Amino acid sequence: MGEANSDSLKVDGEKPKIPVGFDLSKGFNIPGLIPKNLIPGTKTFLFPHEIEVIKEAAKNFNPEPVTEDDIVIMETTRGTMKLKLFPNAAPNHCKNFKKLANSGFYDKTKFHRIIPGFMIQGGDINSRDNDGKNDGHGGPGWTVDAEFNDIPHKRGILSMARSSDPNSAGSQFFICVADAPHLDGKYTVFGEVIDKVHIVDHIVNTPTENSQAIMMSKESIPDGEDPDDWITLKDPKTKKKLYSKIPKNMRKTDYEYDMRNKIKSDKPAIQVIIEKVRVVNNTMENKETGPVTE
Repeated sequence: MGEANSDSLKVDGEKPKIPVGFDLSKGFNIPGLIPKNLIPGTKTFLFPHEIEVIKEAAKNFNPEPVTEDDIVIMETTRGTMKLKLFPNAAPNHCKNFKKLANSGFYDKTKFHRIIPGFMIQGGDINSRDNDGKNDGHGGPGWTVDAEFNDIPHKRGILSMARSSDPNSAGSQFFICVADAPHLDGKYTVFGEVIDKVHIVDHIVNTPTENSQAIMMSKESIPDGEDPDDWITLKDPKTKKKLYSKIPKNMRKTDYEYDMRNKIKSDKPAIQVIIEKVRVVNNTMENKETGPVTE
């Protein structure tokens, strides 16, 4: 799986027009679409040494044992949801998740991969640096051996992402948007959303770089246009050819490289941030994190 290996947008009944070469990740104010995403004056990334401090703090953090009374409070920019853990089915994964969550490792990380009809993936500390190309390749500095179990990958399930090595899980997790039986017995299920699962739907409906590239393209070069002013792309899902006009301020090679990467990307075009994740006891005030409020 990358470790885990739309409806039309309309305004007053008409499909809104997006300027050629416009970057959705920088936000815009076309009614009915997505609000601007930038907050002036805020630091949006960490330097490598700051990330290492977070990883070291997580390594040295020792959480209380996970119990069946523990619940996960996950605050995101799309809302707050609650999850339960399955310590009997995947004790080491649950302990690892609590260790990372309550040490603050997951705070301000992003959902870096979303696939409509399938899942949303997050938990990579690399999503906090200023290099988007390494998102999906990070971890805490250690791995957890597989704990495959009989719990099915259904809608709302929390499971651990990994590489081709079954024992390579680290910090990245995914939440199923729909049933995914083809993952059963291949990825470790260790939790489930128990409140506000619709937030997962909000997140998975975020435009991706793929959908951004498609919205900036046409099925054919308009009559009267110079073909040299356009690049040719291929939709990885439909295999159809698409054409996108080169912005006047960009070289053809640079634009072609950028767009070909975008059209293959499952990365959200608008950031979806995990503000905070904490595992708390559902029956008493948690001693590690203090009272939790929503």
